[in-house]
Amino acid sequence: MRSCEATVTGVELLKGSKAYVELDRTIFHPLGGGQPSDEGSIVSPRGAFAVKKAIRDRGRIRHWGRIEAGSLEVGDTVRCELNWEKRYLVMRLHTAGHILDYAMLRLYGRLVETLDAFHGPPEAYLVYSVSEPPDAYRLEEEANKVVERGLSVAVKFVPRGELQAHIYNAPNVSRLPPSEEYRVVEIPGVNAMPCTGTHVSNTREVGRIKVLGVEREVVGVKVRYTVV
Repeated sequence: MRSCEATVTGVELLKGSKAYVELDRTIFHPLGGGQPSDEGSIVSPRGAFAVKKAIRDRGRIRHWGRIEAGSLEVGDTVRCELNWEKRYLVMRLHTAGHILDYAMLRLYGRLVETLDAFHGPPEAYLVYSVSEPPDAYRLEEEANKVVERGLSVAVKFVPRGELQAHIYNAPNVSRLPPSEEYRVVEIPGVNAMPCTGTHVSNTREVGRIKVLGVEREVVGVKVRYTVV
């Protein structure tokens, strides 16, 4: 979804024109899970609000930004609009990150854990728990083989007790927070992993994955990448 209607459930005015706005439903993905926050706008007949960041706060999604015209009041019906250009780039980058995890498995012959990740502009990266850096050309080549196959990217929700039956080639499972239900993102034959991020529906939408650099960190190896 690029847009939706919602009802304002809370407004907290801050200094100047800054504010937090809460809604009964939202399409703005909050900061977290390895990807940046969505941006966009919340508009009603009496006001306009620029969303600069969505934040998860004690089970709620709070939209932080600037009131650009008029005002927003509790009970207002509003229209939410994503900055789709940014969101779609993040979707491509996040899916590329899952593909790079598989490419690392292919190069090292084993599942490689990730220590850190960021799937968004200005620079996407993954930090892998290895001591020797991968060959950037081979990593890029393996990743783009998956892209070119045009595989569907599927999302499903599974109960905690059934999670192990639905995941494979998934790093970091031991670090999963407890939940009654998990969202699993699967690229068939590549990997199926718990993930709350946004993704494209087919690997060809990713475009070409370009490895920008591979560098040793204090712990692990950072792979910087983009999609073109």
